[in-house]
Amino acid sequence: MNNQSVLPLNRVASPITLPQCNAPAVPRMTLTDPALNVMTDFTKTAVFSIGLDEPVDHALLYMKTAGVRLLFVLGNDGGLAGLVTSLDIMGEKPMLYLQSIDCNHMTCSRSDVLVKHVITPVSRWEVIDYTDIENAQISQIVAAFKASGRRHLVVVGRSENCPESIVRGIFSASRIEQATSLQLEIVSTARSFAEIKHVLSHS
Repeated sequence: MNNQSVLPLNRVASPITLPQCNAPAVPRMTLTDPALNVMTDFTKTAVFSIGLDEPVDHALLYMKTAGVRLLFVLGNDGGLAGLVTSLDIMGEKPMLYLQSIDCNHMTCSRSDVLVKHVITPVSRWEVIDYTDIENAQISQIVAAFKASGRRHLVVVGRSENCPESIVRGIFSASRIEQATSLQLEIVSTARSFAEIKHVLSHS
């Protein structure tokens, strides 16, 4: 016979809220510190994702609640379809999409813009292999940001339990700026032109 006492179940007596997932404070670093020190490691922290057909403003609210600036996007089959950032949503991509479908205030609105309309699909990613950053310095990640014209870089790797590549982590320019107190000058003009063409051709 089990002599342990039964745990009491209680009614909620007052309003409650979901916890805010605030990232821990980033310690001060220099460009010569190991790159792994500023990588968000998905073997140690949660990965946040959203569906293709969610409105962009729902995605932005989710980011704010989770304390992140990037969400991975899952396709209707549950597979990884791409990613979306807060800059994608708050920038020109939503308006470009609405212009591409000849939208006006009488026929459609921002609420018609879905995640799939501003996504950066996996096929357009430029990724870093985990084995290449194990001994890298933060300065090398900064150089990669400038070369790519992006503020997020996905790190891929291998798992003993999975023969396919997995998303191992991510580098954020904002995180590096916080850690080093430097302002990274990342020029994305050429890159954004290609993405504008992608948005205009996508519906």
